[in-house]
Amino acid sequence: MPNLAEWNNCCGCSACATKCPKVAIRMTSNHEGFLHPVVDANLCVECGACEKTCPGLASEKVIINSPKAYIVQHKNDTIRYQSTSGGAFTVIAEEIIRRGGVVFGAAMTDNLTVKHVCVTSIEDLARFRNSKYVQSEIGNCYRETKERLISGQWVCFSGTPCQINGLYKYLSVDYEKLIAVDVVCKSVPSPLVFNKYIEYKKRSEGSIADVVFRDKKRGFFYCTMAHYATHEDRLMSKEVYRRGSESDEWLRLFLSGMISRRSCMNCSYQTMDRVGDFTLGDIWETGHKELDDNKGSTLVHVWTEKGKTFLESVKPNVRCVEFPIEKSRGANRTNTLKLKPNREQLFEDANSLDSKVFFEKYTPYTAKVCMKQYGRYTLWKLHLHNLVRHVKHLIIHRPHKYLIE
Repeated sequence: MPNLAEWNNCCGCSACATKCPKVAIRMTSNHEGFLHPVVDANLCVECGACEKTCPGLASEKVIINSPKAYIVQHKNDTIRYQSTSGGAFTVIAEEIIRRGGVVFGAAMTDNLTVKHVCVTSIEDLARFRNSKYVQSEIGNCYRETKERLISGQWVCFSGTPCQINGLYKYLSVDYEKLIAVDVVCKSVPSPLVFNKYIEYKKRSEGSIADVVFRDKKRGFFYCTMAHYATHEDRLMSKEVYRRGSESDEWLRLFLSGMISRRSCMNCSYQTMDRVGDFTLGDIWETGHKELDDNKGSTLVHVWTEKGKTFLESVKPNVRCVEFPIEKSRGANRTNTLKLKPNREQLFEDANSLDSKVFFEKYTPYTAKVCMKQYGRYTLWKLHLHNLVRHVKHLIIHRPHKYLIE
């Protein structure tokens, strides 16, 4: 039997299952809702292909890396509004499709699960906009990526740093027409708990067709979790639910690290030695007044010469300013998540408790939470939220320090 990464180091990228020539490995959810490989001993021929592919055993290494950083904003403000930050990913993906290529990324399905899918049209890129704070299922996307590349097509593949590492381990070679994009990643939270959250919210909201984790109706500096009853309602910004990170149950659990995947506790992929071409993250204070318009900016780290050449090709469609690489923070992980003492009990309860009881236990709506929610909302209504946030930022990070999340 193969010796794959220990369960607490497995990132669930599915590279091993995709590589197996005998289809002897299937990805199965554990009691925390995260996918892990399970090997069928009757089918396994112990060829070692999965072990060579597993990034949890040995991550892909970078040979040459001379990074640069840029502040990027898509010139189309509608696209920027729909995006988590500045719309940089969309402009990269648009160029790939104009070259006759395809784009892989994480999309929310009709049943509100997150899976990697392939799109071939610029119109369908809207499915990838805005962060999905749930771990995505890769499925067969690594295999399809390789098939497309071998056929000579351009491919853009986006994902978390561990998913991009898994892609390169699976491919085993770099392709000139592959553009790999990862994100500044806090961690990946549990799909099991997210399903419970949706179940809980449907009790009061009825139908939920769209979930937006970083909705900008109140601006980039006050992103909120928003739910929409229909896809058309989202286009018209007619939400049935809206709360910020101070009060929404899902965002509170996610940001606390309580429901993160175990491998995220000691992530070895979020470093300045990225294997892909681009890393995208938020930048809250750009140092350029004309760019800090509360509509969002992306800090783009470019790791490869291929990436630098590609960025030059899309510059006519963006506002782009070089950013001092020595001032950038976030692409290189500086802190480690800690396992919470009540983690085992939390996931036991997630599997057994009623959804309302579960969230009332782990994210109670206390007087303190209520004060934070209405205090922040009031500041926004009085047009003081951005000012207070800016002052807080200066106090914490001092002038000329920049924060990337």
